[in-house]
Amino acid sequence: MTMDKKLRLQVLDRDKWCWVCGLPNPDTAAVHHRKLRSQGGEDSLTNLIALCHACHNLATNSVHLNPGKSYDKGLLVHSWDDPADVPITQPDGATVYLLTDGGYEIHTQRRPSWA
Repeated sequence: MTMDKKLRLQVLDRDKWCWVCGLPNPDTAAVHHRKLRSQGGEDSLTNLIALCHACHNLATNSVHLNPGKSYDKGLLVHSWDDPADVPITQPDGATVYLLTDGGYEIHTQRRPSWA
């Protein structure tokens, strides 16, 4: 299944840097599903983040080679979680929620819907 080009561009516009290393993202950055498609993850602004290719799959600290660390930081989301309710840690250490309108909200300002 191919991702909608407009949605991909929205993610790349929002995420001007890689969520792991913090380096600026080129237009060819990987758009990563926090909740994997194989686990029911959808193409949505709360589930998609931009990663440089090395941090996505290639480097030793990549998201897919270090799942435990990635779940802790919200870079990966468990199959039973809603990505909108799982905060994600930015490279600078700030923790935010991704919003359906394409923005961010600081973690301390909001509680998950199930709380």
